[in-house]
Amino acid sequence: KEIGYAIDFKEIKRVACQWIDDKLDHGFIANPHDVVYIQAALVEGSKIWKMSLEGEHNYCNPSVENVAREIFLAMEILFEEYEDLNIHEIKLNETPKCYTICNSESIPDRERNNFRETRYTEIKEYAEDKGIVEYDDRL
Repeated sequence: KEIGYAIDFKEIKRVACQWIDDKLDHGFIANPHDVVYIQAALVEGSKIWKMSLEGEHNYCNPSVENVAREIFLAMEILFEEYEDLNIHEIKLNETPKCYTICNSESIPDRERNNFRETRYTEIKEYAEDKGIVEYDDRL
């Protein structure tokens, strides 16, 4: 608060960007019903992220809009220990000229609840493993 921000951008990169790299980047983002493709990805040793907005086993299209919702919800969990930080919006580029914007109001309660029921423990453990780093050395 004293230095004018809720979180240092280094912390966003260290936790959020690394989570995206670890879980989604160069991985197969799958509709849970795409069992044949999921099995093929497993055989190849690929990273797999199964969409969770409709629950663990229900159909969910991995569109850029839905992936943005999952990233937004993951960020809420990753940063819930930061009491002064509220995530308002994220922008996810599909191509250099095509993107979607996701904010809290664009996520139905049903999808938020399904995601949290399916992913909360996994993402919370990731956040706990990362810990919180304080960058203000004046404290």
